[in-house]
Amino acid sequence: MTSHLAHIERSNRKDLERVEVQVTITEMSAGRQSWSGEFMSRSADGILPNERLALTLDTGQKGTARVSETRFDSRTPDATIVHFTGTGPLA
Repeated sequence: MTSHLAHIERSNRKDLERVEVQVTITEMSAGRQSWSGEFMSRSADGILPNERLALTLDTGQKGTARVSETRFDSRTPDATIVHFTGTGPLA
């Protein structure tokens, strides 16, 4: 997993700025790739499973993803861990 700062556009237009995301890119055959990752969000942001996200990484790479899972930890009630999976190439 590599760490990046990202701009995240949400389908509800409540974008997130300068979010630290952890991204894993897996190279597949014929130049194809899959990618996934996670980031910490404020619970008040209300990110839900299956929500569509558009990420722009600090490297200039862009891609769309779907939220695969959200995890709330009662020890840190103000934060939710958001897991996502890329729906297309990260280019």
